[in-house]
Amino acid sequence: MIKWNKFAEDYDRKRRKPWNEFISFFHSIKREDCKFKGLNLDLGCANGRHFEVLSNENSRIIGIDNSIEFLKIAKKRLSYNQKDISNLHHVDLILADISNLPIRRNSIDNIFSIAALHHIKSSKERETTFDSLYTILKPDGYLLITVWRRWQKRFRKYFIKDWFKRIFLNSHKKNEKEKGLQEFGDIFVPWTISSQDTTINRFYHLYSSREFQKLLEDFKIKKFEKRGGPGGKDNFFVLAKKE
Repeated sequence: MIKWNKFAEDYDRKRRKPWNEFISFFHSIKREDCKFKGLNLDLGCANGRHFEVLSNENSRIIGIDNSIEFLKIAKKRLSYNQKDISNLHHVDLILADISNLPIRRNSIDNIFSIAALHHIKSSKERETTFDSLYTILKPDGYLLITVWRRWQKRFRKYFIKDWFKRIFLNSHKKNEKEKGLQEFGDIFVPWTISSQDTTINRFYHLYSSREFQKLLEDFKIKKFEKRGGPGGKDNFFVLAKKE
């Protein structure tokens, strides 16, 4: 959480606008009659850059993040944009951790999580989180998620080497665990804060297709696509439904 607080302002400068690839995916789904009405959750909302995409006149959004600095930025953003976008009056912000959500069972109509769930650090915590998402979602509710894909071109060589080393070199496996990279698929991705000329290593767990679909096994997967990023297929975009 400390790292996210440190780089929140820099992130807001560099990621102020909604992600174009997400906008394209979201609108394609809406054209197929997914209206996303009711009480919706933006999980890992960060600076709130997708609120204006997700909001509509028939919905209310709860934005959740574990960084107070991100939520402060999101609040300022809402105050500024509410003058022009009336739907943004229907957004509330909550400080909470993804793995421990203060939400009642069967109370959320739809859940969005855009580039957030790949920051969860252990397989057990990931399983607990997805179980929680299923629990809080109403029957017939939608779950829309994007996460980074493991075998994208940018990281392919890294993970091939890491796989062999974890199998054949016990010292490598031990060193990685000591660094905080417990499992295969874990990686640190640097982010340079321009104003301070400092670099923060952000934890990611990049998902394989099989691993990600297993976490979604309680849901009915409606769409499962590889999209976006420099390679064109660097993320998994998923629309799933609780039935």
